[in-house]
Amino acid sequence: MKTTPELMADSYAYAEAPFASLVRFDDTVAVVTGGAAGIGRGIASRLAELGAAVVLLDVDPQVTGTAAELAERHGAEVEGRLVDVRRSADLDAVARAAAARTPRKLVWVNAAGIYPSHLLGDLGDAEWDAVVGLDLTGSFYGSRAAALAAREAGREAVVINISSVAGFRTGRPPGLTHYASAKHGVQGMTKALAAELGPDGIRVNCIAPGAVVTDTLESKFGSMDLEAGTDYFSTRAQEMPIRRPSLPDDVARAACFLASDAAANITGVILPVDAGHLTT
Repeated sequence: MKTTPELMADSYAYAEAPFASLVRFDDTVAVVTGGAAGIGRGIASRLAELGAAVVLLDVDPQVTGTAAELAERHGAEVEGRLVDVRRSADLDAVARAAAARTPRKLVWVNAAGIYPSHLLGDLGDAEWDAVVGLDLTGSFYGSRAAALAAREAGREAVVINISSVAGFRTGRPPGLTHYASAKHGVQGMTKALAAELGPDGIRVNCIAPGAVVTDTLESKFGSMDLEAGTDYFSTRAQEMPIRRPSLPDDVARAACFLASDAAANITGVILPVDAGHLTT
């Protein structure tokens, strides 16, 4: 654990450093859950571009192909593994290996999640457990694994949780009681862990995306056609001060900032990436 004078010395060093150097991850191993596609893939791509060695975790066999694609695109070290985030022992093993491998910093991004719709009459125990188990408990398992492994190895760490604007309000359409509950939990967990782990040099932050154009959401609500103005994304865009939905890369750029030394004094925040939707 660094003392206050040591931390102040780091801060002065950051203040004198070129900004571009503060958002590089050459000395970093980054683990991204839900990394096969969507937001997780977008975050992993940017981290690899900025120099991180990246480990993608997913239950989708596509994760190995995504890893190979990102490695070739960025000339980076990217590995894909079939891992279920509901299996805490598997996450513990990944975290210990990653913390031992990095010379300085471990970045862990909890991006795995699902969002099926179930009105209350159809929201049984199994449906509740599936969403809360993956979106909230899986994020807790990942956060705990990363923090304890980093602390044991004497490494800095940054944990980034992916929540949702549903962590502030339920949103539309109805049928997301389990999802909103899980995302509220992720945001509360983020703040609690940030308070506990800050003295260990471990920062914990959260991003709350709004509507994000991903293959999964398009398959759920229809393809994006902003010109037609009749589909889900176009309708949502008209409710936002910035008249467009987000792309995975909008979330990825925010994640890279929060993971970087440029955000070295930021922890416990919930950052909406929602085109201003929460202001309306």
